[in-house]
Amino acid sequence: MKQLSKNQIKKGAEEVSEALRNFFGSGNRYGKKLSLIIFLFLFNINISTPGAQGEAGTSMAVTSQPTKEELYTRSVKDKIKTSLIVEVDRYIQREAPGSKLDSELLIDKCVEYDTDIIFVLAQGLLESHFGTKGIATKTNSVWNVGAYDNQTPRNWYNHPDESLEPYLKLVNEKYFINVTTEGDTIYKNIYQMTKDRGYINYKGKRFASAKGYENGMRKLMIKINAETSINFYQEILILPNEKLLAYFGPPDIGLTPEAFMALN
Repeated sequence: MKQLSKNQIKKGAEEVSEALRNFFGSGNRYGKKLSLIIFLFLFNINISTPGAQGEAGTSMAVTSQPTKEELYTRSVKDKIKTSLIVEVDRYIQREAPGSKLDSELLIDKCVEYDTDIIFVLAQGLLESHFGTKGIATKTNSVWNVGAYDNQTPRNWYNHPDESLEPYLKLVNEKYFINVTTEGDTIYKNIYQMTKDRGYINYKGKRFASAKGYENGMRKLMIKINAETSINFYQEILILPNEKLLAYFGPPDIGLTPEAFMALN
C-alpha cells in the first residue's frame, strides 16, 4: 500500500484529535470505538502477511514469518507510539521551552510502571516546569523527589531523565498504596490521590506541603486532557493485543460490521 507522507499523517492526527474532543467527554462508547477505527484507517495500516513468493517469484520460507494479527498489532502500536511521542514532546516544549526531558523515555517508563502519563506530566509541570524552574535547575530532579522545605535537597542527578524512574518507583511503592492495620496492601487510583489532601503515602505523609497541591494537580490534568490526545494514545498503546484485535481489528482479521455493533 502507498505510505502516507508526514504532512498527511499530521493532518490525519489533527483531524482525529478534533473528533476525539467531541467524542471522549460524552461517554459515548460507540463514538469512542468509531474514532479508533477512523484513526486506524487514517494511518493506513498495512497488514499483508509476507507471502510464499517473492517479487521475482522466488520461493521464500514462511515458517518464521509473523502472523497477520501480529503484524497488525505491531504496526498499530508503532504508529500510536510515534504519535504519542509527538504529543508529549509538543506539550512539554510548549509549557517549558528548553526542557531536556526525553519524551520517549517518559512514555516507556510510564508504561513500564503502569502509571498515567497525564498524572506524571501534571506533577512535573507543577513541581519544576519540567526541570526549567526552581531548585530543579540545579538538582535535575524534575519531580523534586528528595527536596524538602528549608532543607538541602537529597537527590541530585546529572540529567533530568535520571530523575524519572526514582520518582515513578517512589509514587508506586509508597503513594499509590495503603496498608491496613492488618498489614494488607490496598492500591489507590488517581482520583483518590488527587482529591484534597489525598496525595499521601502509606504512612499518611503528603507528597507536598502546599495546601492546594492536589487541586493544582487536578486542574492541570483536566487541562492536559482537554488540550492533547495523550490519554487517547496511551489507552490504545497499553491495550492487550487480543483486545486490540477483538475491538478494532479490520474485517479480514475477523471484525464484521455485526460484531462491531454488538460491542456497543
